[in-house]
Amino acid sequence: MKMKAPIYILVLLLSHISISAGTFQNTGNISLQIEGIEYKGGTVMIALFGENDKFLKEPSYSKEIPIKNEESISVIFKSIPFGKYAISIYHDLNDNEKLDANFIKIPKEPIGFSNNYFPKFGPPSFKGASFILESENQEMVITLKTY
Repeated sequence: MKMKAPIYILVLLLSHISISAGTFQNTGNISLQIEGIEYKGGTVMIALFGENDKFLKEPSYSKEIPIKNEESISVIFKSIPFGKYAISIYHDLNDNEKLDANFIKIPKEPIGFSNNYFPKFGPPSFKGASFILESENQEMVITLKTY
């Protein structure tokens, strides 16, 4: 009879752990170092796209960082669920909240993507810029470039 109580407590404890584990979602932080800021003023616009987002249109997360005299900046996206993502950045030099481009849609403002992916022809793809977040802290450096 005395043996049943510890077994009963053990069963309750194990069932609670398995129920809790089912609802736990792994998350991580993405630490970005953005380099190549050559122009003073304006705002660096950062967008983090999940695998199911409309790439370059509807990000899951975004940040805007005003630029004064910085040549590089650090940004952290915290508690991001593990998964596949891509980052797009542009330096909005004139603060008009859009990426300025010429008549054939080539950007006139500095841009950057995760993996330092820089398409030679055509628009960037999610596949080219994608990475997998699967650790508690992921660091990356993205360098802004101008065409």
